[in-house]
Amino acid sequence: MLKPNELFAGENYDISLRLYSSMAEVELVNGNVGNVEASVAIISKHAVKILHKVPSYVCLIKSYISRGKTKEGISTCLYVLAKLGLQFPESAGELTTLRSLIKTKMRLRGKTDERLKQLPKMEDQSKIAAMRVLSVMLSCCYYARQDLLPLVIFRMVRCSLKYGISHISPIAFAVYGYFSMVTGDFKGGYRFGKLALSFLKKFETKEMHCQTIFLVWTFLSPWCDNSFRYCMEHLEYASKVGMEVG
Repeated sequence: MLKPNELFAGENYDISLRLYSSMAEVELVNGNVGNVEASVAIISKHAVKILHKVPSYVCLIKSYISRGKTKEGISTCLYVLAKLGLQFPESAGELTTLRSLIKTKMRLRGKTDERLKQLPKMEDQSKIAAMRVLSVMLSCCYYARQDLLPLVIFRMVRCSLKYGISHISPIAFAVYGYFSMVTGDFKGGYRFGKLALSFLKKFETKEMHCQTIFLVWTFLSPWCDNSFRYCMEHLEYASKVGMEVG
């Protein structure tokens, strides 16, 4: 039987990478978190590029979340983001948060809905990977480090504005819309919610459909011009998509 270092050598590299990455996903779904860590350890040791390691690291972070080890999840997110060239503070005070918010608002200033809808798709693979890591970091911060939560939201929005829209971007704009409403900007929050829904149409994958639709039609739309009954129709669809995608 070949050892991992032999499996990842030469022409076996691609298939071995896919095999162990898939194994990490399967073990995560089955709840075998110990096996997730074992698969990720092998990939981390033998994979050549950080981009090859990201899918397995995402599985590892999700396994941390499922066990309530959100601090370990955040530490892993920060490590992977740094490897991807995206520096992120380990702590955030009011000044840091305010600075990031102003930076985000400046990037959005003057951009109409039509202009935002015409943003190109994100092509840089390292930035796509960073968006994926930021999306799971969003969940970790919600439970354990809410001081970092706004920074994650703002960074995801700015990455989308600078590098293009990825399939993760809809949830970023939806959460940014929720943040706007919480701070009193109901009209702006609903605007970003509708933009988030429009971004979903750019991609065939439905990975972010359930979360985005749920957030928009639960927390944004009811406060504006839609009845609760109308919102329920969309929430039923979100539930259906969530069951399909997992």
